[in-house]
Amino acid sequence: MNWLILVSDVAFAFIAAILGMLGLSTLKAIRRWGVGKSFWIPVSVSGALFLVGSIVTIVHEVAVELNWSLTINTDEIVHVSWLLALCVLMYGIRNYSRKVKTATILPIQDADNAKTRANE
Repeated sequence: MNWLILVSDVAFAFIAAILGMLGLSTLKAIRRWGVGKSFWIPVSVSGALFLVGSIVTIVHEVAVELNWSLTINTDEIVHVSWLLALCVLMYGIRNYSRKVKTATILPIQDADNAKTRANE
């Protein structure tokens, strides 16, 4: 068993899990505003796909070490899941970038000015 590959895959799975959880928690937080879904949904999905690829690699490495006979093509599964994750993430960034470029910028009101105007 190549320990360097196993440790790097565990680290990659951990980072992918964090990416997916951050995407979902941010999506829940912004749900009421109705913005950012075009970016955070792809971030969550790509995190899940990266996690699947890492888990498949870890399971395969452990199975090889234990002399289990696995007939699945893990390299193909991992590379396809990572390719899909990158494509989904690229789509989300592209879509969100287009929305940001076409958005109109509204001035931000100072909180003190807003309170003063509300009291008048």
